[in-house]
Amino acid sequence: MRNPGRIFTLSRFSIYFEMVAQTGSIRQAASALNVSPSAVNRQILAVEEDMQTPLFHRHSSGLSLTTAGELLLAAIISGKRDFEQFQSRLDGLSGLHGGVVEIAAIEAVSDRLIPDILSDVTKRHPRVEFRLQTLNFKAIWQAVSRNDVDFGISLAGKSSRQVRIVSTLQAAIGFVVRPDHPLAQREDARLNHGTGSKLILPDSTLAVGAAIQDGLAQHSLSLNPTFTSNRIASIKALIRSGLGVGMLTRMDVMNEVKAGELCFVPITESGIRPLGFSLFYNTQRRLSAAAQTTLDLIIESFNALAEQSGTTPP
Repeated sequence: MRNPGRIFTLSRFSIYFEMVAQTGSIRQAASALNVSPSAVNRQILAVEEDMQTPLFHRHSSGLSLTTAGELLLAAIISGKRDFEQFQSRLDGLSGLHGGVVEIAAIEAVSDRLIPDILSDVTKRHPRVEFRLQTLNFKAIWQAVSRNDVDFGISLAGKSSRQVRIVSTLQAAIGFVVRPDHPLAQREDARLNHGTGSKLILPDSTLAVGAAIQDGLAQHSLSLNPTFTSNRIASIKALIRSGLGVGMLTRMDVMNEVKAGELCFVPITESGIRPLGFSLFYNTQRRLSAAAQTTLDLIIESFNALAEQSGTTPP
């Protein structure tokens, strides 16, 4: 049986334990923590005795975690994350407007929409820290479902009991050209307006590329691009160089259009549907003041973009 009378300080032990797990050595961990090796060893032995199970395999070359040790390390890391969330909320309650805002987003928004919004939030909450992860769309839904981040922006999905969608944006797909290209004078276009031009297309590993391929399949059409790329930035660079006509979403080129560097011409072909983006969060997560402010600003931006493109967010 476990010894119910033994009490150990989890905070000190967790620091020692995590460092030993990282270094694989009690001596190296002690050196990094500026404590004696015997102090580290005593803490670990005491907990192993209390739990009546070893936390480390001890080899001549060092230490490695047992299965019990791996489970404990995961619990400690999870506890640290929960404590960071607590500190963030506490800052908001005390009026400090500090803390950390954690966001997971796909490339289409992390490189364009998000920077402007974070700039606005920083002006209002100068002590806020931001952790922005650019992930693929499935990983973002998973991160929000696991409550790893405050909220996510990914390809459109469905709300559930655990994950709530608070705003969506339909981003039209169209031709992207330089201002001196003949297509730049058009308000909209059909697919055949791109024939005769060298085409620069996103490949099917990108969401916009997959959407284009689906639309072409519905019309039993095929395009023979001169250039394909799995990076939005590379496609825009090729267009700016005058090497051809690109196909992207309005959101992909919003900054370049605003600056007058590129022009976006929406495609009206029925099969080329807009690409949907969703903003969502975990309903079990209580957002800090800064996180809520950031979320509200993104909703405002989604609404403004929808008005510009003549669509209404659901």
